[in-house]
Amino acid sequence: MVNGMSEISNFSDIIQIAYRNIEKNTFDKNNKMFNAWKKVITSIKSYDDGEISLGQNLFDHSNPVDVKNGILLIETDHPGWSQMMQMRSKYILKGLNMYVPELSISGLAFRIRGSNAILHSANYDEILKKENEKSLEKLKKEELELNKYKNNDEKKSANVELPKELLDKFDSIRQSMLTNNKNK
Repeated sequence: MVNGMSEISNFSDIIQIAYRNIEKNTFDKNNKMFNAWKKVITSIKSYDDGEISLGQNLFDHSNPVDVKNGILLIETDHPGWSQMMQMRSKYILKGLNMYVPELSISGLAFRIRGSNAILHSANYDEILKKENEKSLEKLKKEELELNKYKNNDEKKSANVELPKELLDKFDSIRQSMLTNNKNK
């Protein structure tokens, strides 16, 4: 006992203390988003009528993480689930905007659980432009290297002379292809 009080706390008191700083509006908004997420994702139908629906599997393997600038960051536990969700992104966006229009979700972004990717509040167009420029520079460097090797290979092959027997064989094959074969 400390100061006449028990060191054992009621679980509800611990939860209240932990969540005291969370605004009710934020909690309600997140709860509404999660409920909408569950409704939309679990409503996705698979092409075969298995026991467990595709939507339930997608829901079990994904979580909405963050919404910034109209982009919903979704975390999945495997790239395959991300790809399946990406293929159904129009359906997901339409459903989420129907249930939580105040979020104005216009796009989806994906990360694999454990990758710690986050949505930045920076201008995505600028970031995308910079990344594209980096990719183009890398591609140009690789293309130069490839051309260097290609030119070296062409020089080597131009300097190689085939044996006369092989050249004669190629010539005979070419001639047989050019003449009509009457044995057809």
